[in-house]
Amino acid sequence: MGTLVASCFVIVILEVAWLYGGVDGAYVKYNTVAGVVEGKLNVHLVPHSHDDVGWLKTIDQYYVGSNNSIQGACVENVLDSVIKALARDPNRKFVFAEMV
Repeated sequence: MGTLVASCFVIVILEVAWLYGGVDGAYVKYNTVAGVVEGKLNVHLVPHSHDDVGWLKTIDQYYVGSNNSIQGACVENVLDSVIKALARDPNRKFVFAEMV
């Protein structure tokens, strides 16, 4: 159980670093030939977005980022920035959840 908690903590820290610019996005080629190393944690980073459309705001409010007194979210900005980043580097991947 302790390993699971530690793994989740590492993933959360890495996501926060990515969200706040702590990762520069430079392409890094990893040596994947060696395979899994016993006793070491194998971590996969998956950039993604999750929008609870209709949960606190209307679909339109989430998209344009209005009514931020309830919750700050602007799906339009997320999509604009992700599309630009994906166009610059075809090696990047992105998962978008809660499509309407």
